[in-house]
Amino acid sequence: MEIMNILTGFGTSIFHYAFGFISVLMAIVFVHEMGHFLVARWCNVRVDVFSIGFGKEIWGFTDKKQTRWKLSLIPLGGYVKFWGDANESSFADASVNNLTDAEKKLCFHTKPLWQKAAIVVAGPVANFIFAIGIFTVFMMAIGQPIISPRVDDITDGGAAQIAGIETGDIIAQINGNNIETFTDLQKYIMFSPGKTMSIDVLRDNQIVNLSITPKPFVFIDKFGNEQTIGRIGIIHNSSQAELEFKQLSLPNAVVSASGEVWFIITQTLVTIKDLFIGQGDIKQLGGPVKIAQASGQLASEGLLPLVRLAALLSVGIGLFNLFPIPMLDGGHLTFYLIEAIIRRPLPTIYMEYAMRAGITLLLGFFIFVTVNDILSIL
Repeated sequence: MEIMNILTGFGTSIFHYAFGFISVLMAIVFVHEMGHFLVARWCNVRVDVFSIGFGKEIWGFTDKKQTRWKLSLIPLGGYVKFWGDANESSFADASVNNLTDAEKKLCFHTKPLWQKAAIVVAGPVANFIFAIGIFTVFMMAIGQPIISPRVDDITDGGAAQIAGIETGDIIAQINGNNIETFTDLQKYIMFSPGKTMSIDVLRDNQIVNLSITPKPFVFIDKFGNEQTIGRIGIIHNSSQAELEFKQLSLPNAVVSASGEVWFIITQTLVTIKDLFIGQGDIKQLGGPVKIAQASGQLASEGLLPLVRLAALLSVGIGLFNLFPIPMLDGGHLTFYLIEAIIRRPLPTIYMEYAMRAGITLLLGFFIFVTVNDILSIL
């Protein structure tokens, strides 16, 4: 009986992980590919295939404009295939040179450079808009927690005490960024362990500029992953009565949601930069295993946490696709930039070599983060 209970619990966990992960990923992929699709249609490009997933088709239909909409066997991505594409990577087929003038008007590869760039960048932009939309709904329906960035107490020996912060100070700015709430303060501190920051505090109606270095703090999150964040050792004694959720109007919610997305983008880029220069923690990288684990856990907690995770991942996937790596949208944009500079397309052989290098790099990265995920949970 005990073995059956263990197996049942394990099976339930696997189902939650798989369901949450696939649901979130498919939603994000659909939004991304729909961005490409809509702008392509706007540019009068014929779309042959809109696929969620790779590999063998398991369900699909063809619309009036001869686009094949399909769900494929491997739900780890998706693609839009334009007329004239040799494959899912949107490189031109040799037959493009033999098209009639009427056919060229519908072909992606014969469109002006700016239209091709617009179609390519539309995928990541759609991911950002999707995230902004989710955060906007959250801020209108649930509201933002409004907690004053007031210092009520200081931990002995903490970074705040060392920097000269005093009880009663109100944090006004960090590195030139305005701090409106205690949550704003936490976000900047958490992402900056070991980094010296400029901090302005309001004390006796005067601004005092100080320098502070958040101390690294290592903890195990609820998914069992080791995380490192920054702490400065200040306490805000906010009672439940003080905690206020302010529901925002649509314009204010959009502005605030856009700021949230921009913050995620900038902090992600800072994290990547730190990894490249050896100041980051490689354990912070999350791959498909960690994402599946987080998705499954949040799916069991309810719809709202899962939707918020979808917004965060949508920003990450949109940003990742803009990296100048062949096979990604950013790789195509890099080719278009070079073409605009030299005033002619790159030779096909160069793009093929770049494509192979991109595939190798992405495959290596995928294997690395997957192994990193597995080692972190063993």
